[in-house]
Amino acid sequence: MVHLDRMAASGIGGVMLQDVMPKRDKMWWWYTNLRTLNLLLLCAIVTDITNGYDGSMLNGIQSVPQWQKFFDHPTGSRLGTISNGVRYGQIGGLFFCAPIIQRFGRKWPIAFGSSILLVGVVLQTAAQNYGMFVTGRILIGFGNTIQQTTCPILISELAYPSQRAQIVGFMISTGSFGSLIAAWITYGTAFMAGSWSWRLPSALQAMSSVFQLTLCFFVPESPRWLVHNNRRQEAIEILTKYHAEGEHDSELLKFEISEIDYALEVEKAQSTSSWKEWIRTSANRRRLWIIITAGFIPQWTGNALISYYLHLVLNSIGITNSKTQLIINGCININGVIWGNFFSLLVNKIGRRPLFLWGTVGMFCAFLVVTVLTAVNTGQNFANPGMGHATIAMILIFGAFYKMPGVAFPSYTAEVAPYELRAKAFVITGFGDALANLFSGYTNPIALVAIGWKYYIVWCCVLISNFFIMYFFYPETKNLSLEEVTQMFDGSAAQNKLTDEEDGKAKDNFDIKETSKHVEIIPTEAGN
Repeated sequence: MVHLDRMAASGIGGVMLQDVMPKRDKMWWWYTNLRTLNLLLLCAIVTDITNGYDGSMLNGIQSVPQWQKFFDHPTGSRLGTISNGVRYGQIGGLFFCAPIIQRFGRKWPIAFGSSILLVGVVLQTAAQNYGMFVTGRILIGFGNTIQQTTCPILISELAYPSQRAQIVGFMISTGSFGSLIAAWITYGTAFMAGSWSWRLPSALQAMSSVFQLTLCFFVPESPRWLVHNNRRQEAIEILTKYHAEGEHDSELLKFEISEIDYALEVEKAQSTSSWKEWIRTSANRRRLWIIITAGFIPQWTGNALISYYLHLVLNSIGITNSKTQLIINGCININGVIWGNFFSLLVNKIGRRPLFLWGTVGMFCAFLVVTVLTAVNTGQNFANPGMGHATIAMILIFGAFYKMPGVAFPSYTAEVAPYELRAKAFVITGFGDALANLFSGYTNPIALVAIGWKYYIVWCCVLISNFFIMYFFYPETKNLSLEEVTQMFDGSAAQNKLTDEEDGKAKDNFDIKETSKHVEIIPTEAGN
């Protein structure tokens, strides 16, 4: 790995987050305020339901005769525009995300994005023609992008420190849950008479956003955003209530507010808020490389191809009934939900790098077997049931390994980016995600028609490339606070660039006192 010294993360006066984390002997739900916080964070956790629901719903309603008839059996570019309408909205929304998040905080942009998405759902559901349907899908993508950009930031900056990565992982896993819901809803409504066979699934896409919009009025704001906007006392009150269970003398509370004060003062002294900051220092150039690749890698793993031949595979083993095929498709989504939540629980125990690397190795092995089986089965005109069964097993195994790095990417992006660049970091990864999906949407079908199963070999090579990128450039961030990860990247360079006057101003916000039993960090009133 290109070297980053983990020891450069010195915390505050040598005191690290792990030194002040309270040793609790009960599970989190036994603590009243922490339980309340996690329930309120559901407004961010459920955000990926919309994304998963959308893709599964669109696949489902394309099989509904009433939808096909209403839109005159769209094919080619018309069908491609319908499918990628959400992606076009996503790209448009990314231009607005960073200024909205920086200006209005973390929770209100979620409400803003939810409102736009709901307008899109209304247009999509009530569509009277092709243009109205596509416009609705563009607005859905626009609003969902603001949600998806903001939610991992809110979770990362507000969640209890030891649960930060786990909760972001749960957020990613809700995408599979959304796909599962849509698969069964579209199956259930497919037999309805009239246009409600596809309008009802469209309308039910609003469920998660209505839930998010409601909870936004109750969830606390990010303490880091509050401190940055001269509302330090509000930040202290939030951290006291939800992280310290109301204990004003909590060492964790004192440490968190002091570390936030100091980190923000350092960043302000260096004016690290413009887009140019990404290339100003070697540390930020490294961050930029990680963040760009973190946008592409989750979508460039071959996942878009895995299900391409699913219909033919099922037919090859004698499963031609649409109901049975839907059940198998549902099982694939259940597989994603189970493994996504499982690996989310292990993010802090295993660490980020093992999840990234072993997940990629597992995906490569599973995809290589799928490639071989598909090549042989294609040559036999899909006549071998045993190979069909084996291919389904490999698809499920691939899905399990796909969730290993998948649950860690959003929290890793938040950890790698310093506060002033965090919103911009998610905009960059969002562009990478959108471009990767657009590439898959337009290129994969053409390549598969041109060279068939041999195109799978391309993605085996891409998986190998992904492994080496993460191996050499992705450092471990386990058990570090957001500010400590910043120190690890910057080392002593950031402090060395401060003048004595600037460094003194940054340290004015706290005093550190050592006793024989513990280290006490006492915030002063300087930040008020």
